[in-house]
Amino acid sequence: MKKSTALIVFVTFVLSLVVVGIFGMQMMSYNTKIYVKEIVPKEVITSANISGVKITKSQDVEKEYSVVLPYREGLVVYIDYELTPADATQRTVELSITSAHGEDYAAIDGMSITILKEGTVRLRYKTTDGSNEEITVYLYVIPADDYYARL
Repeated sequence: MKKSTALIVFVTFVLSLVVVGIFGMQMMSYNTKIYVKEIVPKEVITSANISGVKITKSQDVEKEYSVVLPYREGLVVYIDYELTPADATQRTVELSITSAHGEDYAAIDGMSITILKEGTVRLRYKTTDGSNEEITVYLYVIPADDYYARL
């Protein structure tokens, strides 16, 4: 092999080491888990397309929200949420009713809540990735006349 060929191979090798050292990817372990740090409710979607439904964050208790809804027979509610960070490894959340009388007022099917009668329902959204992040959402279901009088 000629000296110039060996020199070109050596220079290319050294430059590739420098380029990879400066611009190379950060090494991550094979089984890296990224945990959910926060759950934030974004929107309330109802089967009756009720407009003006707002999610209010509690001033006193962190990770607690409230929603006021008018009662309608057969009303189904879905609360859309956002997980932070967006690239979390396991993005599943479980929903449960946690109040003493909540099962009397609402039923859960997956992530949908069917409202059975007027009253207060306390919902808990909790991650299943081991980070134990959770939020509490209070659904205040009031008579339709009272709801629309508030607007």
